Amino acid sequence: MKSFVHRLPHRLGAALLLALLPVSCSSAPSEGPAAAAPQCKVDADCAAKAGTTRCDVAKGACVAPPVGYELGSGDGTASSVDFTEVGKFSKNMKPVDLAFHPTRDAELWVVGYGDDSVQVGTGITGEPAWTRYYDLAAGHFMHRPPALAMGPGDTWGTCGNNDNSQNVAGSDGQGELFMGPALFSSDLTIFPKPATDLGSHLDMLHHSPLCRGIAHVEANVYWVFNGYDLSLDRIDFAKDHGPGNDDHSDGEIFQYAVGQVKPASDETSSHMVFDTDGFLYVADTGNQRIVRLDTARGRRKGNLPRRLEPLAKSGVMTDADVEEVIPRGQLDKPSGLELRGGALYVTDAATSTFHVFQKDGKKVRSLATGLPPGSLSGFSFGPEGKIYFVDKIGSRVVRIDPK
Repeated sequence: MKSFVHRLPHRLGAALLLALLPVSCSSAPSEGPAAAAPQCKVDADCAAKAGTTRCDVAKGACVAPPVGYELGSGDGTASSVDFTEVGKFSKNMKPVDLAFHPTRDAELWVVGYGDDSVQVGTGITGEPAWTRYYDLAAGHFMHRPPALAMGPGDTWGTCGNNDNSQNVAGSDGQGELFMGPALFSSDLTIFPKPATDLGSHLDMLHHSPLCRGIAHVEANVYWVFNGYDLSLDRIDFAKDHGPGNDDHSDGEIFQYAVGQVKPASDETSSHMVFDTDGFLYVADTGNQRIVRLDTARGRRKGNLPRRLEPLAKSGVMTDADVEEVIPRGQLDKPSGLELRGGALYVTDAATSTFHVFQKDGKKVRSLATGLPPGSLSGFSFGPEGKIYFVDKIGSRVVRIDPK
């Protein structure tokens, strides 16, 4: 067969042949638009709220960060990150938990287990300034607080790891168990100024003595770790009674998973976090594991073991068992607990180590702080995405700065 090109006029055939030939690899590049400038050079270039994305320096592009990046990308030793002290307090404070105010930028609240005080820090991501607050009625409403949880607006909840023996003790030295979670205001024109002899507290319910942890759900609803009854208690303060009053009759208390959780034999906190899917995650410290409770399950089977005050609704629930997420053997003394990006962040008080796990229990990474045993407890994520944690033994707040 004759070539199609040979059948055309010479000039046209040559032109068509050139058009059909591949471009040589040595051809000079065409003059196009200049290459796009890199999106970023450092993580802070990627978002107004850094921590939601990070900078891939090699690509010059903002990318989603890997799970656990807040603990650094090195070998997991203390030298693989920088630790920055952002608050130092009196030795007897023994801070155990902290939380950022939900609407006031870079304002951090810290509770002290040792002296029943609260430290409020402002400008935390820049030049922190701290002020100590103490409610004159803290000996009942905030005695030995193991944790705190921010609520809606200007409210927050805490509880006490005590049986009220500091106020009323029997001949055996034991308290009468009139103890439970309390609701406070984060409006500093109200807290901690005493409205009555009962201080500035907004509400309190008295069925969860020896409390080890607290988590907020919605409105004035909280979950607490009841260390006396070894249960998880759902608390609804309903409408608060106002500063310094004592009408608790609209409150609700329901007890779940009785006998299925256990506090540590010492004063270690057992922190909890409520997920938007309805599961409550719990540091079951005494059983050396992380568990979760499906809060949508359960039915009432009986009355509370104690009724120390009038309540609108109450009871003990059945068909509501906890499920192991991180079984015994991976953690010695789990304490601090938070959810972020679908992963569980845990502090181990025995080893002073941070761990990150997927919800299926698979470990992602760890970071050893090098601090003495018993130093770690609660922690929180700052507005820039970094971890802020309490050093209980050093009586300070520290930030993790990944390198």
